[in-house]
Amino acid sequence: MSLPTSIAWSTIAALILLGTIQELGRFGRPLDTRFGFTFIAVFLAGTIISVGLFVSGRRKSGIASPAKQSKKQDRILDGEIEAWWISVISPVENFLVRKKFNPDHITLLSFGFNAAGCILFCVGWVFMAGWAILFGGTLDVLDGRIARKIGKASKRGAFFDSMLDRYGEILIFLGLSVHLRDSILFPIILLALAGSLMVSYTRARAEGLGVACRVGMMQRPERIVLLGLGAIFSSVLYMLRGTLGVNAGPYLMGLVLILIAILANHTAFSRMSHVMRELKKDKEPPP
Repeated sequence: MSLPTSIAWSTIAALILLGTIQELGRFGRPLDTRFGFTFIAVFLAGTIISVGLFVSGRRKSGIASPAKQSKKQDRILDGEIEAWWISVISPVENFLVRKKFNPDHITLLSFGFNAAGCILFCVGWVFMAGWAILFGGTLDVLDGRIARKIGKASKRGAFFDSMLDRYGEILIFLGLSVHLRDSILFPIILLALAGSLMVSYTRARAEGLGVACRVGMMQRPERIVLLGLGAIFSSVLYMLRGTLGVNAGPYLMGLVLILIAILANHTAFSRMSHVMRELKKDKEPPP
């Protein structure tokens, strides 16, 4: 395991341990404040050091940035960050490949984490819900990669994965809507959900017409990362309410949901425009 990967996993383990102690222990405000600052410090230090070492190592090895290898990159997480996270989860991927783990089981496990995130949102455990969402998203990355490596990639598996991805995302927004049912953010959640589903639908419909459609900045990985980190840090800001003098958690969550609502719908319309242009080039009638 490389040094950046070791630092990343050590950071994740420390953050989960801190969060578990905090949420299960029911401590008072002084420890809340200490936890909040400790969490932010560990997160920033671990992430910056791990990403910095990873990028530096790639440049020394002469590996070009993924963003430079493509003519156009409009996704938020394309480039070094995506390559870094793939390297971080590579030990898990290699282990599952050696064990020839069934990719469909990984897909089901990913859906299970999303369902757990929904339940955790409903009961108010926002911090843990954020981690459940991020773990579910990570497993969603792994199932396809493992299927290709062990020779089990199939259209059936891809369809099964896509269906559970949609249901999993619906469950996440459902849990958020229950958690924020009395908030002015409730209609924003509905807009974010509508945009997220339309991003997926436009790609599926386009590919059904024979048009490749991967454009847009707010795709599923971006939505999952934003929702997961938004939930985690909104919970941390709630714990810092005594020091900050205000509960800034709902404001952060609101900002995340507004971003997703705007950018997801923008991505859906961008895909629609892209597909319309591509179909205009084709003089033959659509199937």
